Amino acid sequence: MKLLAIDTSTEIASIALLTGKELLCDEQSNPKTHTQFILPMIDKLMVNAGLHMNQLDGIVFGRGPGSFTGLRIACSIAKGLAYAHDLGLIPVSNLVAIAWSVRQQRQGAHLPVLTVLDARMHEMYWAYFAKDQWMAEEKVNPVSEMSIPEEQSIILAGVGIDLYWENFTSKTKSQVSEKLLINPSAAAMIQFAQFSALKPVSAGAAHPVYIRNKVT
Repeated sequence: MKLLAIDTSTEIASIALLTGKELLCDEQSNPKTHTQFILPMIDKLMVNAGLHMNQLDGIVFGRGPGSFTGLRIACSIAKGLAYAHDLGLIPVSNLVAIAWSVRQQRQGAHLPVLTVLDARMHEMYWAYFAKDQWMAEEKVNPVSEMSIPEEQSIILAGVGIDLYWENFTSKTKSQVSEKLLINPSAAAMIQFAQFSALKPVSAGAAHPVYIRNKVT
């Protein structure tokens, strides 16, 4: 399977290309230039792999939550390429992508994972993944209002952890066995899409998932 993945939901824009033989990746860390660099990054990766867009089986993109502007950039680029080359799209949750990265890094740990992303306005996007589970409700709350099951230990991972660490309740802090600063990445999304055998949808049916209505 050959897949292209795009994510611009945070300050780090990333792309990944699954060629059928290897996984190629690239990233850019200036959020103000995501729109300028994503297409050249994609072109460079495709040229290096010796592939053309019409050889792809689909395009994966980070559908949210995250920066509203960033989500729209990734979605619009993915949809534009999909329409131009008659490709299906595979939307992947950014919180799931973080959980995937955690479980790849900590294989054998089998601990629940709490994934978070800075939602600004003193809130965080978050999802709680029970042991060996990939389904989780995505929420946005002030950190102090997060409610998670009482487990003996959890892994806390994502973006904005240190910024809001003092806002976590003492109960939640005591459950954290490890804190990991992990951005959602295009590579994780492409791996999760392949692992879960996610089916492409039409470009017209693919949209960002904002979680809340207020612009960030």
